[in-house]
Amino acid sequence: MDLGSLTRLPQTLRNLGRGRHILGVLTRHGFADVLARLGLEGASHTFLKIITFNRYRPDEGHTTEERIRMAMEEMGPTFVKLGQIMATRPDLVPLSLVTELRRLEDRVPPFGAEAAVAEIEAELKQKVGDVFADFEREPLAAGSIAQVHRATLKSGHKVVLKVRRPGLERMIRTDVDIMGKLAQLLEENLPESRPYHPKAVVAEFARSITREIDFTREAFNIQKFARNFGGDERYVVPQVHPELCTKKLLTVEFVEGIKITNLDSLRKEGHDLPKLARSGVNYVLMQIFKHGFFHGDPHPGNFFVLPGDKLCLVDYGLVGALDEERLDELLGFMAGVVGKDAEKVVRTFRHMGILGDEVDMRRLRLDAQDLIERYAEIPLGRVDMGKFFAELYETLARHQIRVPPDVHLLGKALATAEGIARQLDPSLDLIAEIRPFIVKTYFERLARFKVVGREVRRALEEYGALLRTLPGEASRILTQLRKGEFEVAAHLRDQERLVRDGNRSSNRVATGLVMAGVLIGSSMLLIIPVGPTWHGVAMSQMAGGLGYMISGFLGLTLFAAMWRSGGG
Repeated sequence: MDLGSLTRLPQTLRNLGRGRHILGVLTRHGFADVLARLGLEGASHTFLKIITFNRYRPDEGHTTEERIRMAMEEMGPTFVKLGQIMATRPDLVPLSLVTELRRLEDRVPPFGAEAAVAEIEAELKQKVGDVFADFEREPLAAGSIAQVHRATLKSGHKVVLKVRRPGLERMIRTDVDIMGKLAQLLEENLPESRPYHPKAVVAEFARSITREIDFTREAFNIQKFARNFGGDERYVVPQVHPELCTKKLLTVEFVEGIKITNLDSLRKEGHDLPKLARSGVNYVLMQIFKHGFFHGDPHPGNFFVLPGDKLCLVDYGLVGALDEERLDELLGFMAGVVGKDAEKVVRTFRHMGILGDEVDMRRLRLDAQDLIERYAEIPLGRVDMGKFFAELYETLARHQIRVPPDVHLLGKALATAEGIARQLDPSLDLIAEIRPFIVKTYFERLARFKVVGREVRRALEEYGALLRTLPGEASRILTQLRKGEFEVAAHLRDQERLVRDGNRSSNRVATGLVMAGVLIGSSMLLIIPVGPTWHGVAMSQMAGGLGYMISGFLGLTLFAAMWRSGGG
């Protein structure tokens, strides 16, 4: 029997019990043939009967997708978390499996109160009774990463303590190592798995779970949300107690509210459900497109309603962050979606740099047009954004296009917000709610001078880098020519288009440089008045004003050219 492949799982060697458990679960759910194809030739039915104590039974009563979900649930919290992330990546996972993985349940019993107290005291280096006037030993909630206890500070403030599970980091490290090796074996031995990038999925999961189990990150996320929405009375962000926060412990204000899906209680308390639906959608849109920092998991269990129709989100372990450039790209993408402009959507993906040379642009454009036109025929109030995004990602996956994780978080956040809003107000027209916000924000950002300024600055930086490196590169080429070592390999394709694009880019850079020069010169003329005056205004200041007008005209010309070509 060949155990070589099995022993290539390094962390498993340190935890044979865990390795045996995973093999047993996969076998019981009918994946013995897959294990054999992964190079585990020794994992024959006979061997698997031995290591599973003869509990091996082929699972023939469920679909493949159901068996994968059930196996993940049985393999434990780390694999459940992996499945939940896979359920948000329809570009990497078949849509049928995405649908099934969304049913994953986090079935983890709470750990004992003694263990929780021991963890809290170890982190705070104080006795629980010295810090809290009251501590509830019965957990308020329990999950795969942590459980939550209520407590009261000596000051009388009510708080909740999120306590990380003992031994969690070691277990995750073990499981992620096993996942990584299995992903490598999948790509090496199952060619049909390669389009779904198993190693990339595991790598993304490893990054995500590492951030999520560090509660100092979550404390920072909450504080940033509080700064972003500090002046908006519609939204409440729990107060963090940073002196009582560590990597394994998070202490925040206890916020008492009604879960947003408890419609009977909301009606009983006199809350305005349609108003809450629109407020929730607006909350998510502001997070993404105004602040570029958004809750990555705004599911119903994390939304609470407070008196006065105020909304409160909890659990900030998973967030998305967007830089200025990506924010502009996503606004362009959403403007294309709500404006039913397939060309703009494809153009935006090109600017994101996710379309390789092998992508058939004409075919992709036709597929995107077909998708958007099909949804254009649906009455606005019945458009399902979650389904639209899922089909869009599936279309991109067919073209071997990997969509960045932050774009998926965007789709997930919007789809989740839509689901919650429609429960509150079934008549909600989500597109009608989104369109004015997107269009307004899109044009506001385009109208900012810094958008054009950023392009000009980037061009200046690139030209500066070119000037710095050009003498050295020219010297090297001349040396190679003298020695007869210079070789040229040319492969020209679409030459005329490349020359035309290069000329257009050069013209834009030149226009931007001239505009910047005129702006600087005009500013100096306005600040330092010289020469004769006319009606109390110096000639230099008139020239400066004229310069600003010329610069504005050049800026509008440059902007119009960028707009026509989508910024490219």
